[in-house]
Amino acid sequence: MKKMLIAYDGSDASKKAIEMVNKCANQDDIITLLTVVPAELAESSFTKMLLPTIDLSTIVKSGSFKDKARDSLSKVVKEIKHYVGKVDIIVEDGDPADEILITAKKVEADIIILGYKGYGKEGRFLLGSVTDKVVRHASVSVMVVR
Repeated sequence: MKKMLIAYDGSDASKKAIEMVNKCANQDDIITLLTVVPAELAESSFTKMLLPTIDLSTIVKSGSFKDKARDSLSKVVKEIKHYVGKVDIIVEDGDPADEILITAKKVEADIIILGYKGYGKEGRFLLGSVTDKVVRHASVSVMVVR
């Protein structure tokens, strides 16, 4: 039995990670699907600077991003539940790399599986790379799917 943590954000790269799990997992495995909603998504000072006259609380209901993430993960569960023994869903908010690392320890994952978006050197410099940070700091094995 393996405990696998899959970081899923709906991107093509994370969909490839799901495909890999379908190929590698078996009925004894426990899968944890994790989506991280960036904490600053609705409340960032940058967003407020771009939209200073709009009260985001009237547009974005509290928890709506997390609810949409749970709905998205529920659809993914239907795709993989036939390949594995158990699938859990976790939706967190915060820094994606940090939350992946924290959740891996919390669920005692044997492996973290995530997709690589391939922004290149410039993109990693400007945006940072969740994948790079997870690979560098994880206490368990990490499978990066391209």
